Amino acid sequence: MNPSTTTPPLTGPGGPSSTSLWRHRDFRRYLTGQTAGVAGSSISSMAIPVLAVLELDATPGQVAWLAFWGQLPPALLALHAGALADRHSKRRQMITGDLVSATALATVPAAAALDALTLAQLMVVAAVQGAAGVVHDAAAISLLPTLVDRSLIQRSNSRIGSLFAIAATGGSNLGAALTALLGPARALLGDVGSYLLSAWCTARIQARETTPTRTGRRRLRTEIAEGLRYVRDDHRLRVLTWVNATTSLALAALNTLWALYLLVPA
Repeated sequence: MNPSTTTPPLTGPGGPSSTSLWRHRDFRRYLTGQTAGVAGSSISSMAIPVLAVLELDATPGQVAWLAFWGQLPPALLALHAGALADRHSKRRQMITGDLVSATALATVPAAAALDALTLAQLMVVAAVQGAAGVVHDAAAISLLPTLVDRSLIQRSNSRIGSLFAIAATGGSNLGAALTALLGPARALLGDVGSYLLSAWCTARIQARETTPTRTGRRRLRTEIAEGLRYVRDDHRLRVLTWVNATTSLALAALNTLWALYLLVPA
């Protein structure tokens, strides 16, 4: 990016709160890309279990393994992804995650068209998507404070949460429609497109990133340990971490079971 064209964090003549977030181009680009990614992920959440059960005759155990491989990378790599986002360009990390996810997911309809799709490939794709997704998400969370003034963070998160909820619902409905019209494999092309849109929107963000100055090269493990101690010592962060972990566990179990109850004949 050309430094002369970068956009500073959003502020207004009467203070940061006097300016509408929707008038800030970088925030709109960020929000558009992330919302597209949420909608696309909802398409995959709808189409992949249908593909596994109806097209590949997956058993309950195989569906559970498919969900497991999708959830394992976030559990193992979340702390590392956050530390990497502190060290390197957040936009580059987000774009890389989007492009890796798009490439991995595009292999599914390609293999299905050649009648070569297997459950093993779906599991590999799920693992790659999970790893790329956690890398992207860790950078996306830490990028937002560089786009808007600190006083606008709460308003920004409120709008992001609202649009994400709408996008998740709309993506599920769109995934069901695409699955019915095109089949579950080709429906995944909708998610591929969402990743490409997310990468394009992120690439167009012009705000300059600030990377903390480091006096020496510290090991990644050291930074992760410091982050864990910080969360442990802060009551609010500790509670939020347990709530999010419990919610993620429940959603993972739900996503595994719904396909079996809805798709497998009694």
